Amino acid sequence: MDSPQSLHRPRSKWPVFLVWLVILGGVGFGAFSYWKRLEEKRHIMRFGAMPMPELIARVPADWGVSTLAGRLQKTGKVRDASAFEEVATTVGLETIRKGIYALPDAASPLDLAKIFKAGPTLGRVTFPEGFTGFQMAARLKKNGFVHADEFQDLVYPAGKDSPYEGTLFPQTYDLPFQGSAKSLTARLQKQFDKTLKELPRPFPKVNGKVLTTRQIVTMASLIEREAASSEEMPVVAGVILNRLNAPMRLQIDAAILYARILEGKGAKKRMTYADYKFKSPYNTYLTDGLPPGPICNPGAAALKAAAKPATTNALYYVLSPKLKRHRFTNSYSQHLKNIRLAEQERAAAP
Repeated sequence: MDSPQSLHRPRSKWPVFLVWLVILGGVGFGAFSYWKRLEEKRHIMRFGAMPMPELIARVPADWGVSTLAGRLQKTGKVRDASAFEEVATTVGLETIRKGIYALPDAASPLDLAKIFKAGPTLGRVTFPEGFTGFQMAARLKKNGFVHADEFQDLVYPAGKDSPYEGTLFPQTYDLPFQGSAKSLTARLQKQFDKTLKELPRPFPKVNGKVLTTRQIVTMASLIEREAASSEEMPVVAGVILNRLNAPMRLQIDAAILYARILEGKGAKKRMTYADYKFKSPYNTYLTDGLPPGPICNPGAAALKAAAKPATTNALYYVLSPKLKRHRFTNSYSQHLKNIRLAEQERAAAP
């Protein structure tokens, strides 16, 4: 127990002093932090870039620097349009060429000026449904993509079946002119994988066995090349499924035409009698079942049709030049009549 004297000892002034020191220190630190943030803000507003996601800028026509500066400020890529114009003059940027530009995250005004000075970084290219990898490579080359030849060599390795055909999803892309073939195929396959996950399950059966994913894609590629419209695709899929289950050879002309391309024979619009005897595992007049792989890159509608064919008893179809669609039947004799009718329509066409 404390003595009476200990209860009345004079208190030290140090605790009070320390309290005031902490308060003043906190105020001083807060003031310093505020000043520092203010200076950083001023610096960013004048010179720096904002931490934003990558922006794809489309320049619809040749612009002057002032127009570009205003757009960049409006989108938040720069804080001060006037400051950007000053930076642009240092790199000799006067006219911004029409095209598509990829603006990286947190690019400084100087970085942006250099990007626009160099010219468009991206090119828009459309791959229609049913394009082969060969056709995609040709379109890339036509549009100035430096990796077009590399892309074709990657898709079609010498002496091997293509591991990519059928999985290069056809649609419109904004692609880097200087990109690599691997990054391009990865991007197309990513979109393909996304579409594949959305397909209805379970897949149809042939002779009691569920078709594999590759078989579905192969079937979809045949549908893509055979159907006259997306509305026809489920019925064409139903015919293919019926013939596989019969079993009957598919006898699809488009598969032979693809085989000719693989063998370096070139593309053809019309078949000849000799083509039906063309020796290839893709010749479905000579071989049973599906071809060994896809004959093109199918779109979403064809993939969905392969995954969920229409219920039909049809086994045959022939294109009507007059109707711009196919005539379907389950009767071979009627099919022969439809063929003769199609020939008459073709002969009567102007």
